[in-house]
Amino acid sequence: MADDMIEMQLTPAERSLLLKYGYPFSQSEAALKACAESTEVERVPIDRFNLEQLIGNLCYSINRMKLGSLHDQLYALCDRLEAAERYGEGDLDTL
Repeated sequence: MADDMIEMQLTPAERSLLLKYGYPFSQSEAALKACAESTEVERVPIDRFNLEQLIGNLCYSINRMKLGSLHDQLYALCDRLEAAERYGEGDLDTL
């Protein structure tokens, strides 16, 4: 995998949240939708630019909603994406 790509292990819930609240660009959206029907944890390749955009868009969504479980889920997902961006590793057991 190229240096600018990070393989993210994402749960079905995380993929759904990214599609709804991350406002992904077409490349990331296609990768997320390709495994949308899966009930398993899937590896989704995301390049660093799109990862940065997803993080920013999740932050935008987080800042515009009330506190609650959805807010907490988005915040946790954003933390995972930021860790993947920082360390170049998107496995669930990395944190």
